[in-house]
Amino acid sequence: MKLESHLPKQSPWLYITPLLNAILLLLVYFLFSSGFVVQSGITVEMPRSSSRLTGFDRAHIVTIAGGESAAMYFDGKLVTWDELRATLEKLRSGERRILLHADRFAPTGKFTEVSSLAMEMGYEVALSTTPTQPATAQR
Repeated sequence: MKLESHLPKQSPWLYITPLLNAILLLLVYFLFSSGFVVQSGITVEMPRSSSRLTGFDRAHIVTIAGGESAAMYFDGKLVTWDELRATLEKLRSGERRILLHADRFAPTGKFTEVSSLAMEMGYEVALSTTPTQPATAQR
């Protein structure tokens, strides 16, 4: 005995709409999540290193620009030495990690002073570097 359906045929859009909805949701997710990449907004040429340190993805970012003036930025905002000290003091109860984005041509003394200040206040300090390029195989 052959069974037949007596229901009317449905439009193919009924089956395509949930698929399009899922694709658009994924597209929106990837567009918004790309903004979560940690960047300070100040362009610096960081030193190269092959090592990698994890656990500093939510750290505060202190950027030291190159040149004689060596401007300092805390989380993208230009700060003076006294403002940096006050900000670090105020944020002691929160995230206690500092990621230093120091330009290759920034004065070493400024880098040392900032890292010493942060460590005196109980912060963990890490230097941000640019990964070295792996050697390419020769043919």
